[in-house]
Amino acid sequence: MIVQNNDSNMRDEQNNTTSIFRDTGPYSARNSSKGALIGETGKVVEKLRLGMSLGALRTLALDGVILSQRARSTRERIWDAIHYMYLSQPEWGLQDLQVAYGYSPHSNEFVSLLYLHYALSDHLTYDFVTKILWGRRNDAQQIVSPQEILFLLDQAAETQPQIQRWAESTRRKLSTSILTALRDFGVLEGGQKKRLARPLLPLSTAEHILHILTAEGKRGAEVLSNSTWRLFFCSENDVAGHLGRLAQERRIQFERVGDTVVLHTPEEWSMGQ
Repeated sequence: MIVQNNDSNMRDEQNNTTSIFRDTGPYSARNSSKGALIGETGKVVEKLRLGMSLGALRTLALDGVILSQRARSTRERIWDAIHYMYLSQPEWGLQDLQVAYGYSPHSNEFVSLLYLHYALSDHLTYDFVTKILWGRRNDAQQIVSPQEILFLLDQAAETQPQIQRWAESTRRKLSTSILTALRDFGVLEGGQKKRLARPLLPLSTAEHILHILTAEGKRGAEVLSNSTWRLFFCSENDVAGHLGRLAQERRIQFERVGDTVVLHTPEEWSMGQ
């Protein structure tokens, strides 16, 4: 059974379509300790598939039925993080998440969707992957260190004064936590020394990205060039390949001839459904 999201508390209670999907605000230290939470989120989505509401799931999580952490305050922080990153989606987004979980709790379909929304929900992570790691995507042997996130924070501090107020320990903890999450998602590999890997992009996740971009008002060539695909290190030709396969399965209409792009998606996608 797939349930719909009746929770009115969408991400930060923002109303416009774009903000529902992605964090476009100043950099935040919210991911300094939580990590990817793949296992914990899987337990929540498993219950969603049984027809439980988000309200009921929250109660079970805080009472220790779903989340096993000893302290209730820890369970509250984990639930808030899971809800913010993964559950603050429109109904169709939660449906996609439940379908992806159905492949298996550690399937590429499920993990790639969690990675997508982890990055979309955190502006710092998104910029780090789509700008810093994207620029190094062909250099898989080079070590990726926390210093690179710290450097990005130093640059952003010139226009984002809140970063200057963070303790050095917070900045370091944040950078380490993000790299660990990216390792868990398959973007990086290795223990103490992490290197670039290539995260897999299942066709179902490519369709989910297309659905998001369509809901955000992107059309035609704008879709192919959108930086969201860089989360999976996809070039425009890679994106065209994914869209071509979706077209072959008659889920969309897509054709690219030179600079001309013809892309038609289901009408309801444009209405946020």
